[in-house]
Amino acid sequence: KGNLNMLRELALRTTAEQVSNRASEYRRTQGLEQAPIPEKVMVCLSTRPGTERLLRVGARVAGRLASNWYAVYVTRPDDKGHGDPDAFHRLEEYQRMARDLGAQVVLLTDRNVSDALIRFAQQESISHVVFGQTVRSRWDIFMHGSVINRFLSEVRDVTVQVVPMQKPLRRGA
Repeated sequence: KGNLNMLRELALRTTAEQVSNRASEYRRTQGLEQAPIPEKVMVCLSTRPGTERLLRVGARVAGRLASNWYAVYVTRPDDKGHGDPDAFHRLEEYQRMARDLGAQVVLLTDRNVSDALIRFAQQESISHVVFGQTVRSRWDIFMHGSVINRFLSEVRDVTVQVVPMQKPLRRGA
């Protein structure tokens, strides 16, 4: 059932994209008014368990809007191969799932995750963003900052959806 639903969503999205392309081509050849700017969705990937929920939310939003969408992951330059092998495998699985759901997977490298996401959203004219967030104390946000808060302060013309995620269990706890 899951695969059939996924295939149906992909078929509907492809059909909607083809209809949109034909309509814009018709408007162009007939010299008609330019169509509104298409919506674009960005899902911010994480290596945390539960990120598949973000991908499903992003796919649903993109499907409703009949739009292109991106699954974006930001790595820091000093993270090359020194991470948790489980996290690496989860990220690979999330990337595969995103592609299966119709996303374009984008891997960015930057020292600052917020800056990379802001820059990508502005360059690609993203209209909807899906973030995942665990419960954090105000003190933790004050000390370490918040990617979501920084994004919201810099990017104004975007609809942001925050999906609650469970805090990962600590090993040995």
